[in-house]
Amino acid sequence: MTLSCIAPQFGHRDQPFTVIGGQGLFIETKEYGQLFDATAGYWYNILGMRHPELMSIKAELGGVVSHLYEDWTNPWAEDLALRLCKMTGKQQAIFAATGSMACENARKEAVAYHLSKGRGEHDLLFAAINGGYHGSVGLMLDIADPRKNKVIINGPVVYPNNASANNAFEEHKKYLSSFEDKIKEQEKKGKKVAAVFYEPVMGVRGAVELPKEYIRGIQAICSAYDILLIADEVTTGFGRTGVMFVSQQFEKDGIRPDIICLGKGLSAGHYPIAVTLVNEKIVESWKSLEGETEREFAYVHRRGNGIAGTPEGAAIGLQVINTLERDHLPELTKQLGGYALRRLQPLTKLPNVRAVRGKGLLIAIDVKDSLYAKHIKERLRKEKKINMIPEGRMLMFCPAFTITHNDIDRVALSLEDVLE
Repeated sequence: MTLSCIAPQFGHRDQPFTVIGGQGLFIETKEYGQLFDATAGYWYNILGMRHPELMSIKAELGGVVSHLYEDWTNPWAEDLALRLCKMTGKQQAIFAATGSMACENARKEAVAYHLSKGRGEHDLLFAAINGGYHGSVGLMLDIADPRKNKVIINGPVVYPNNASANNAFEEHKKYLSSFEDKIKEQEKKGKKVAAVFYEPVMGVRGAVELPKEYIRGIQAICSAYDILLIADEVTTGFGRTGVMFVSQQFEKDGIRPDIICLGKGLSAGHYPIAVTLVNEKIVESWKSLEGETEREFAYVHRRGNGIAGTPEGAAIGLQVINTLERDHLPELTKQLGGYALRRLQPLTKLPNVRAVRGKGLLIAIDVKDSLYAKHIKERLRKEKKINMIPEGRMLMFCPAFTITHNDIDRVALSLEDVLE
């Protein structure tokens, strides 16, 4: 008897797409040949693939084993932790392998903070803004899922063609009032909202920038009810939106999150590394829980993982920051993003395009529906040799910062052709 063999499947069955190599802004694929990568991998190859300086570090330190766990640390992780803490004004750095893990560590730190206040872990809830995304591990999927999370904050309002409405802040005040009512409702049930997660520019929602007044209102409520504010800058961090960190810009307006999560651009896609940065209030809570009086900047997390803070990853992270600062790439990203928005804005005249919006090189072309977005994705790959990954009905344009005006023109003309 002959047994039939079912071909193994990997990833999404409707997306047969195998990358076999790449250099700079181009990837080599088995199915489409060479493609111009308009999404920088998955928004993380901010310096392009196989960046020479980063590849040199990989050659020098690849295979050096010295992660962060228990009593084990290394000078590269310590230097990177200190650098990030100084850049963000935070007190400690907790390394992880991915942005999802960085957000999960933020959730754990929020739990620990409230445990130090005598609150029960099973009584803690988390809040998130409707449409946000904060990772794919642990409870993070539930936190961002309105079907499972009991404390979703509605908003922000998105208007056609990215136009701002006069009553926008009035709508936001309604959302804030509703959020406070939910907090009170849960407290009557003996539950405590532990923390609020937010993305300053919401990525998978379609490059939606949160108004500062809206976040300032959330922060005021958090302060009143002893709720931690957690900024998820996994996508927006390291220059993607035209500034090194959006939280630095928000700080000028009095918005200071207790925890910042970073990932993606930290290694420019050359190594799995992410980080959770916490303020002094969180560090103080450790003392009552662990009886310890001080720690180094690179916090050795007892709930860490084996690949966190390795010499290779930390050294690459330091070089990425050096390159961003040396070449003034956040400022360049702001200029290139402005040019890209101007070139892409005429697409809104087409019947199947709802809006074009973005900040820096985090740009979304909002089309009629997700099926249409998939159709356009395939046409771009087959006919234009451009890779663009949709998020639902959003065609995301998030290229490497080394993109040129000519590259942007090519993408804009190609989109105009296939969208018509």
